[in-house]
Amino acid sequence: MPHTSPKIWLLGASFETTNMGLNALTESTLKCIYTRWHNAEVFLPTPKTNPDQTLDLLGRTVALHKKELWFGRNIFKSNNVYFFILCALLLKVLPLQTYFKRRYPTLRTILEADFVMDITGGDSFTDSYRMPRFRQTCWLKWLFILCNKKLILLPQTYGPFQRQSSRWVARHLISHAYQVFSRDQSGVENIRQLLGTRAPALPITFIPDVAFVLDPAIPDHPVVTELQAIKQQGKILIGLNISGLLYNGGAQADAKYQLQSSYRELIEHLIALLLRQENTVVLLISHVHSVAPHQESDPYACQQVYEKLSEIYSDRLLWLRETFKHREMKYVIGQCDFFLGSRMHACIGAISQAVPTVGLAYSGKFIGVFESAGVGETVVDLRENDTLQVLARVETTLIQRASVAAQLRTTMPQIKEKVLKLFDNTEF
Repeated sequence: MPHTSPKIWLLGASFETTNMGLNALTESTLKCIYTRWHNAEVFLPTPKTNPDQTLDLLGRTVALHKKELWFGRNIFKSNNVYFFILCALLLKVLPLQTYFKRRYPTLRTILEADFVMDITGGDSFTDSYRMPRFRQTCWLKWLFILCNKKLILLPQTYGPFQRQSSRWVARHLISHAYQVFSRDQSGVENIRQLLGTRAPALPITFIPDVAFVLDPAIPDHPVVTELQAIKQQGKILIGLNISGLLYNGGAQADAKYQLQSSYRELIEHLIALLLRQENTVVLLISHVHSVAPHQESDPYACQQVYEKLSEIYSDRLLWLRETFKHREMKYVIGQCDFFLGSRMHACIGAISQAVPTVGLAYSGKFIGVFESAGVGETVVDLRENDTLQVLARVETTLIQRASVAAQLRTTMPQIKEKVLKLFDNTEF
């Protein structure tokens, strides 16, 4: 009789990050795993030795095993991915499994795993970012394929792949997967086109982004009382997530992502538009908490905007200075009556709580995720719309926010149910 406690490696996920989106993906994936297998044993890779972690999930405490896996030139140093790949290749021709299991405990957990699941950070299975990052995510996938593990590619964005070599590598890895999930419908077709004749034999399934099922948690902080007071006064609380990647990058970021207008200027025009409305308050919200002046730092971007505009708008422009955990951040976002964001998972935090949301998109990953929730029309692609067009779209959605919220209240329960059934057809 098959055991009901699978051993699972989870790649491309981590709690050791300042990115609330990645933290949300990680916990939500674990929620799906433990919904399907109550006693699953889960392993998370970490680049350095870290203690195991516990997590309160589904009304109980689960234990997560941290296992050191790292990339480096010294391939014979303990737990080097390149060395483990060499070991996996040797196992193809030599009966060394017993020796390797005894000699290398981390490799033993890989060889004994039932599944390896990879979410690649949600949007990092692409060569659009740094090539070393793409290569490392691919090496990890290949290691588990060489060890004959069932690879499950979790709901994520695939591509774009700008180089022919990247397309070949992606095609090879995806075609060796046990199951493939895409977080948007267009991704299913993109994968089929990439695989060509290999596609019919591989199950490729659309499942919405797993972060839709993340549970919010109330922060133990005075800001909760402050937000409640604002709402009790009958004011419209508008959350504005500013992307440090775009704002701190200035004109270089505008050019890199081919934005139609200056992102910095757009943010100022958006705040002016929102605060021209009667009885509104704008709350600046971060979702990637890199330490300033790192370009990814949302708090640094919010600070610059607040210091520049707070005197003009007095107590109607607020800045959430606190660094909350991902579930707490979702709670704060859920208190908003309207939300705008350039970080997709900040937007998912809002949409999943039926908060009418405008996605200020700088890449193609936004539209598919919003369409999966039935609100694709509230995405404004900054690569295709200039400042005036963005402002017009935002104002229209703000006026129509009640109907958008009603739409989300209808679709969200169905989406969450579908996500939680992610592994219903997964057997081992």
